[in-house]
Amino acid sequence: MRRRYTAEDKQRLLSEVRATGEGVAAVAKRLGVTPSSAYLWLKEAGVASGGPAPVFARVVKSTSSVAARSIVIEVGAAMVRVEPGFNVDLLRSVVAALGDPR
Repeated sequence: MRRRYTAEDKQRLLSEVRATGEGVAAVAKRLGVTPSSAYLWLKEAGVASGGPAPVFARVVKSTSSVAARSIVIEVGAAMVRVEPGFNVDLLRSVVAALGDPR
């Protein structure tokens, strides 16, 4: 028997995909939604891949010996220096926030 999803189910999935940057299938599985339904909802909401258009970050190689162990990521006008041992989730959130057109 087909399960009927509520508008709240759809909104929760859309919000979580946008907020976490996690894959659509993973969010759908966690929320008990079929992946096909999740992708359909994203398409209906005008979100092709589960989030806004991708934002590209430019990685700049440094010649400095101090910066040899780090990388610099440019997102728009912002520059983020990433040192060894960085928090992946925090970096993902920062880059997503910098790329958010709001």
